[in-house]
Amino acid sequence: MKNNMMIFVLIAVFALISSCGSVEKKEEDEAAANRRLLLENVESKDAAFNEGQEFLKKKEFEKALESFKKSTVKDAEFYIAYSLNALGRTEEAKKAFETCIDKGIQAVESLYNMALISYDAQNLEAAKTYAKKALNLDPKHVATLFFYGNLFYVEENMAEALKHYKEAAKIDPKSCDIQNAIFFVYIQTGEYENAWKMRDKVDKDAPETVFAVMQLAEMTGNFLEGAKFAKKELLNNPQIRNQAKILFTKGGDLIEAIELAEKEEIAEGKYSVLDRSTIKGRAYILALNSEKNLFVSCETNPSNLLPTEVSEQGIKVEGVENIIPFKEISTKLSEICGKN
Repeated sequence: MKNNMMIFVLIAVFALISSCGSVEKKEEDEAAANRRLLLENVESKDAAFNEGQEFLKKKEFEKALESFKKSTVKDAEFYIAYSLNALGRTEEAKKAFETCIDKGIQAVESLYNMALISYDAQNLEAAKTYAKKALNLDPKHVATLFFYGNLFYVEENMAEALKHYKEAAKIDPKSCDIQNAIFFVYIQTGEYENAWKMRDKVDKDAPETVFAVMQLAEMTGNFLEGAKFAKKELLNNPQIRNQAKILFTKGGDLIEAIELAEKEEIAEGKYSVLDRSTIKGRAYILALNSEKNLFVSCETNPSNLLPTEVSEQGIKVEGVENIIPFKEISTKLSEICGKN
């Protein structure tokens, strides 16, 4: 199970790292709210500046660029750079952001954007340099703290990553992106109990995060809590539904697991897993076949299927003398298959 968890974490890490992309690639990024790029609270008598802001809100970057070029407002220079970057005119944007930095125009935001551009260009050291300069000017700039943490995550420096994520969390404790990042650091470093304590702070709408919590529930023995963690609509995700069935079974609620399996369309020759172990010498599978009949097999690739029945007391496996109580299914099947 631990190896499977680590494989999944690598996938989740890739998703986390990809959130470091440049501004134009992040349409719904929660951290973007902290950049104050649109300055909605700024009132200006400059019509061109106000017009440019409206175009930015609509993501009409060409029009925004032209409006900001006509503006006499000092901050318009920053928005020119931002618009250029959003249009993919990266080299022009870099020069414009550097000019803003030199003039002290939205310097923190300009440094942050230069860090993003550097990361996109796979220049990790430059990205770190720009991010550090931004934090020197504003140690509480949430987006930069989060991004800086991601850069250390990429380098597998989990201690530094966690340090910056926690600083960001102090300022914006409701950010699911930040809480997710802390959660995955704990998993990466084997701090499973700390990760489990964070389950109510992570993004419960993100399938990859929900699945990680459910895997964690199996590793820490929190079976039923893990089984019930996913929202109903996420149970349509096969990966999450399969993990929920296994957690229900291990938690002693085989009936709930079977009900989930019975809703599935199981192709002929296939099966729906209710519980399993891949431990060498103790491997087993408990599943429903395409006819919705329960069986046990002492192999990871089922053959020699043992017909199994459910009663009020537990399950009765053909060839096994006693009924196995629901809460002992995982332990007993492991023992039985170990003897075989």
